[in-house]
Amino acid sequence: MALLTAVARALHYVHPEISYKLGRLLFSLPLPPCKCEGGWEVGGVKICGPVGIAAGLDKTGMYARFLSFFCPGFIVVGSTLPRPRRGNKPPRVARVWPYSMVNAMGLNSPGLPRVVSRISNLKYPVFVSIAGFSAGDFAVQLAYLRRYYKPAAVELNISSPTYRGFWRVAPELDGVDIPIFLKVGPSVDLREAVRQAVKAGWGLVVTNTLPIEDGRLSTGRGGLSGLLLYRYGVKLLERARRLAGDGVPIIYSGGLYTCSQLGEVLKLANAAEVLTSVLYYTPYILKLLNRCTALRP
Repeated sequence: MALLTAVARALHYVHPEISYKLGRLLFSLPLPPCKCEGGWEVGGVKICGPVGIAAGLDKTGMYARFLSFFCPGFIVVGSTLPRPRRGNKPPRVARVWPYSMVNAMGLNSPGLPRVVSRISNLKYPVFVSIAGFSAGDFAVQLAYLRRYYKPAAVELNISSPTYRGFWRVAPELDGVDIPIFLKVGPSVDLREAVRQAVKAGWGLVVTNTLPIEDGRLSTGRGGLSGLLLYRYGVKLLERARRLAGDGVPIIYSGGLYTCSQLGEVLKLANAAEVLTSVLYYTPYILKLLNRCTALRP
């Protein structure tokens, strides 16, 4: 564990595009899954703890087994698309101080079928985040999951900064027997999204990255994640809870690093997700956050 941590920390002194590629090798190590202790639940889904891994860290399904070694509450794989997509040209990632990042990956994906082939044998709570550029993209992926692989839950990513026109409302999806969480962000009509989630019996994930300008990226703009997003994310969480009431399960995502932050978030949310803190402090932070024993569901 000490060697793994040392290697991961050393990557922070390398250009983020290079460390991203090196990290793919590190995250491919064949570590055994953690024994899931359970004891936590969100929206009727049994998970292993209050803090899971947000979408975007494992877009391809190649790292889920490695990440499960660190006892996350759950692992969100994706976001996926029905077909392969290369995404944007490098540079696509840049660091922002303190403890934040901006990325413009461009919804790169090997396609849902390939992702499913990599995670189908993993015995761990896995959520699949699906994205799309049309309502049909969402529907065809849900149909595929219903037939070939039922994850613990599905996140509908309607708030990616890659979308040229943001989804104001989630696509209409009838007859889906997989728990669904609607992932909302800064450019989504929150009131309308909550209305649809309540109507459909879905949960929410709050929030996605915050679009900002950054000339270091090939696109000139990207999505901000990490500590700088935290206060904004908590305000959005407070608003979402007011609109949704107590009956809608909410997962918080955005700039979570410490037990005190987690305690603040879980007063309003039912669970949480992290990503950027894993990149700064290695996946071991998942164990630390899920060991915040003073917290109770």
